[in-house]
Amino acid sequence: MAFRFTDTHALSLVQPHLFPGEQLLHRSRGVERPTWTLLFPKIGAFFHRFYLVVATNQRLLLVQHGGLFSGWKAKEVLSFTWSEVNDMKLGWGIFEKKLHVASSAKRLKKSIAIPRFWMKNNLKSGEGMITAWKSAAAQLPPASAGGFYPALNAPQSMRA
Repeated sequence: MAFRFTDTHALSLVQPHLFPGEQLLHRSRGVERPTWTLLFPKIGAFFHRFYLVVATNQRLLLVQHGGLFSGWKAKEVLSFTWSEVNDMKLGWGIFEKKLHVASSAKRLKKSIAIPRFWMKNNLKSGEGMITAWKSAAAQLPPASAGGFYPALNAPQSMRA
């Protein structure tokens, strides 16, 4: 059981989920706090979800992990290719910034608070993730103008 969350422990959580040849670009540790927990701060902390957010050269990984009493073990892994991420932005803050990730392909929106002092270069890595997403989005081919109805966009000779 690990008594603190270190860079080596973060790497051990991510390593089993990487594809061969996939390179780790940035990693940050954060917490997702449901909004209702602000009303009940004493019991609300039991409902926080801790994440290790990892940007690779191919995708974005959200590794949900336990706390100190569970030995920081991984619970769930959400994986998004860069083409599945529709919007990714970092909020403003001095000691904590919120990373907002939206994916319509997976029907998911997450807001993860990234505190400054939880890991070394935690906020800087969060900014690096946004840069990685923007550069990957610039390299993707443009979406087709066709939409969801291929029969209506087909030439007249192909319609039934």
